[in-house]
Amino acid sequence: MESTIDTAIRLIEQSSSMVVMTGAGISTDSGIPDFRSPQGLWSKIPMAMGSIHYFKTHPEKFIELSSTLLPVLLQATPNQGHCALKELEDLGYCEAIITQNIDGLHQLAGSQTVIEIHGTYKTATCLQCGRKYTIEELVSQMNTGLSCTCFHCSGFIKPDVVMFGEHLPQPALLQATALTQKADVMLVAGSSLEVYPASHLVLSVSNQGGSVIIINNTKTALDNIADVIIRDQ
Repeated sequence: MESTIDTAIRLIEQSSSMVVMTGAGISTDSGIPDFRSPQGLWSKIPMAMGSIHYFKTHPEKFIELSSTLLPVLLQATPNQGHCALKELEDLGYCEAIITQNIDGLHQLAGSQTVIEIHGTYKTATCLQCGRKYTIEELVSQMNTGLSCTCFHCSGFIKPDVVMFGEHLPQPALLQATALTQKADVMLVAGSSLEVYPASHLVLSVSNQGGSVIIINNTKTALDNIADVIIRDQ
């Protein structure tokens, strides 16, 4: 009888267009906490702190949180999971990685086609005048005790990370949607699939007759539509 691993390998090898969806779980081995596990970020801080409303009304609290998380992000390096997906790309099996992560580790691992549907922490934008900032500029301000306000207009500088209550970046979403529309396999790694539209992208592959492979430590919201489920524990 074919094992779940063998089934996953067969589906990948037979695929003509496989897309990968990754979530926070793929980066935990790099020292970056996930969000929804029992030890995740939302178990330590209120989920409301991840909203754009909270950022605009309590920017000082967000800066305090960022000063804790930024060193973790800046020091993180790709792990075996990131490198394995890079190898799948090199072998011609992975057409693109659609990631919910903002850490940039897929790019550091060498993956060429990475679509960041939840943005990135590596750049930031003034909410008032639209001026762009690099993460280096933000870190410099924080290290000198300055608040994250724009040099030009004194508006709030917000990392280019999609928060609750914000729209996803349209170019990334359109590219991700186009890829899933022609995919015959969706490999999901490290995502609970509880957040829209990431979950919708996976559903769309299944609805058009494609196969879904889910690799995650815990149950996901879409286990019921998966062709293969691989648990790490």
